[in-house]
Amino acid sequence: MVENECHTMLEDRLSQLPDHLIHHIFSFIPTIYLVRMSFLSKRWRHLWVSTPFLYFEDFSTSIFDRKVRNQDRVLKFVTDYVTHRKLCMKTPNSFIVSFKCDLFYSLASSNEAIRRVHDWLNFVVECKPKELDLHLKNYVLPQCILNASSLTILKLTDMDLFVPSLSTFPSLKYLALVCVKSDAKSLQNLISGCPIIEELYLSGSDIGHLDFAVSKTLRSLSLLFVDLTSQWLDSLFSRLPLLERLFFSSYKLLNNIRICSHSLKYVFLEYYFPNEAALTTPNLVGLRIVCQSWSKISVEAPNLLEVNLILFDEGPTKDSYIDRVHLLSNLNSWKMVLTIYKDEVLIFPKQVRQKYPSPMPNLKHLKVMRFNGTSFTKIGEMRDSLLWCAPSLESLEIGRDGT
Repeated sequence: MVENECHTMLEDRLSQLPDHLIHHIFSFIPTIYLVRMSFLSKRWRHLWVSTPFLYFEDFSTSIFDRKVRNQDRVLKFVTDYVTHRKLCMKTPNSFIVSFKCDLFYSLASSNEAIRRVHDWLNFVVECKPKELDLHLKNYVLPQCILNASSLTILKLTDMDLFVPSLSTFPSLKYLALVCVKSDAKSLQNLISGCPIIEELYLSGSDIGHLDFAVSKTLRSLSLLFVDLTSQWLDSLFSRLPLLERLFFSSYKLLNNIRICSHSLKYVFLEYYFPNEAALTTPNLVGLRIVCQSWSKISVEAPNLLEVNLILFDEGPTKDSYIDRVHLLSNLNSWKMVLTIYKDEVLIFPKQVRQKYPSPMPNLKHLKVMRFNGTSFTKIGEMRDSLLWCAPSLESLEIGRDGT
């Protein structure tokens, strides 16, 4: 708004932005809203069809006429958009950087829907995008995607993956498979075709027994609720000389996990069974663990700066006091954030404090929080135990939010 003595004038500054800035703003907005926004300004009237970022999701029931099946309207909308986009691609400086599609229904029972999705993806691959993010339930990934050599990012969710031969992803750096149905051979063929991959994310994927070779260029690895053995996991790290980040979560009981790596800097471990794990990571600086206090975890990390420990014990038992002392002594660092369910988890009886040395003598900063956001009821007793655990503390924060 520009004001002077005579009048007040409204100024449309957004429409004065160059195309590439408007397209950047559009990249955060689902495409269906861009089409609607085109009616707001003459300047935007044709920008929706030239945006390099195609983002098909958030197809809520309020978007379309309820008299027509929502699935049919969604398919028609995307198909019509792709048709217009094909025409736009004939103009200079028109390209597609990213294509994201999240359909909320299964494609298994509709051959017509599968055919249309095939057509969309064939067109997108011809445009050589950098990023592809697909959430298509019960849809088999087509061969054209497996040879999309321009991709640097590929994310697949709730899809069927069958890779009979080696894929071709010479530029791919990020691969995410979430709840994907596949098999070990297909996964091997997929990953083997990614010679410069840096980040691999596998979560809840139905891929059978996990057994694949990973490129030595990998820097970040996430294995969340996938089927594997501790023997395979042990042997993995010697083949990943550049790996800096590891995220591992399992509902399965695994024994004697050994993580030995000179390159790892950040590790996240999440156990829902009492497991044994040994970390030999001389360059580790950050560690996050979700476990029960009787999990046996040893850590050799002389450069460890911060530990985030989440204990989901309901309450202490006679033997768990000793287990908890041993666990804390193996996680001695400079700073710790500790999250618990109950105050009693951090209250050690006097006889335990007299019998055992302080488990965290080097700890300087400690923050304690509650899972459920409720207030602590035994702060005095807990404070005495914490000061015994870490006698060199310089700061101690206790509260629902750590304050």
